[in-house]
Amino acid sequence: MSQSSPKDILHECRFKSDHFQNLHLLSKEGRIDGAPNFRQVKGFPVYGTAQPLIRGFENVLDKVNHGSETKANKVIWFNMRKEPVIYINKIPYAPRDPERMHENLSIEASLEDYEAMEVSIMDLAKMRMEISGDSTLKVHKDSGFTENPLERSDRLESVKVKSLQGQREIWSSLSDKYPHLRILKIPISEDQCPTEESLDMIVDALKGEPAATQCVFSCQMGRGRTTIGMILACLIKEIQIRTELKKLQELHLVPEETIAKLIAVHFETKTKAKSTHEQDNLLRGKFDVIKELLQKESRAKEAKKSLDRIIDICGPPPKGSGLQNLRECIIETKWKYDVAPEDKQIVWRELILNFMERYFILICFATYALEFGPEGFQRSFKSWMDERSYLRDMIAQGKDKLEWYRQVDPVKLNTLKELISAPNYKENLGTLIQTIYEFAFVTYGDLPRGPIKNNSMRKLAAKTLLEIMPSEIHEEVQRKLDEHMSSPDFITLIGLVSYHGKEGPQGV
Repeated sequence: MSQSSPKDILHECRFKSDHFQNLHLLSKEGRIDGAPNFRQVKGFPVYGTAQPLIRGFENVLDKVNHGSETKANKVIWFNMRKEPVIYINKIPYAPRDPERMHENLSIEASLEDYEAMEVSIMDLAKMRMEISGDSTLKVHKDSGFTENPLERSDRLESVKVKSLQGQREIWSSLSDKYPHLRILKIPISEDQCPTEESLDMIVDALKGEPAATQCVFSCQMGRGRTTIGMILACLIKEIQIRTELKKLQELHLVPEETIAKLIAVHFETKTKAKSTHEQDNLLRGKFDVIKELLQKESRAKEAKKSLDRIIDICGPPPKGSGLQNLRECIIETKWKYDVAPEDKQIVWRELILNFMERYFILICFATYALEFGPEGFQRSFKSWMDERSYLRDMIAQGKDKLEWYRQVDPVKLNTLKELISAPNYKENLGTLIQTIYEFAFVTYGDLPRGPIKNNSMRKLAAKTLLEIMPSEIHEEVQRKLDEHMSSPDFITLIGLVSYHGKEGPQGV
């Protein structure tokens, strides 16, 4: 978009529904009407949800613990979105760049500008309704969710507008009904690392609050950005509770062994890895740049241990009750990158780098919190990072230090070349096929069983067979693939190799 003003940028935007088929990804148990992906972190007054329908706001607020008549709990609702939202016929819509319809709008602006955009989006909707002449609006909707934006399907519709409400109007009415409710906007871009300033905004909101303050986090799907907020709230509340327990111990109001037992049970219980897959070093976050961070900062190992436990309980079942594990998603996305076509790998790669940076910054934050949390977070996280600017350089230079391409065993590759180059190679096709599959299995031996591993193995098998073909076989095979516009999958390639030197089949 050409305009530089955040307010003006909206002028060219299209309205897209926040809701789509199968948006709710959690179990039906505990589901709240109008609030997809609603859940609570076990042991904490911390909740997450997708952008609710209008009725969903009250349903969520009625669910959280408001305390008693004599002692009410404050509720803070953290809106983790940069993009403004309007409600057309009680369904939430957000603006999208017409050239990037499958991605949430990401605009760099001040908090005041973000708030002003909530008004501007309403003005834009009203103007377009007037232009239509019959109070209709053209809107877009995804058929369903796929993690890679390039795989999403957009649908254009026209809707007759019966009701139009801005999010600010909804927040205002909720504040009237729930007097202990506070609403905060924490602007974070979807699937990207949060800024240091945005993390400080959450700290500032919670550092003076008791641990019992109820926290609700929301974004479009209730996934990545919501999970970031939930993790931070749990980290902060855990430090607050630990600090209070230690004060009781120092005052000799509770025995030391009782305090130690409470802390061990509630904050130090480990989830044991049940399989070799769960013990994988990369699933546990042991990437090169993370290991460099742990060596550089003395308390980073302790911080990572605490953070990882909270990431797990904020993540998907069976360890948690959420949608995304912010540590494991790095290597899981790398597996998807490995098997994706080249034209879609670029999106996976960008996500991997963003997820790596996000995890790195969360470890930095957890390290900072260990140092300054017990005294009430009297310093900001940004100032802590300013003193350690080398950490910013570390992640900028180290986040892509991954094995982007699988290392092929040259000895085994030479064995395969010898098999297919032999004069009687057709007699040895069975051995050749078995050897290639064994080769692929070993190469992807670190991946868990499932479709990603199977697809990766098939893709590598086809790529390997093309690579080892003698030039005269390769030329004939490629010609037939081009003639029939066939993809070079392994089974097709084996069929073409077996027909080499004969009159080819009528179809591939």
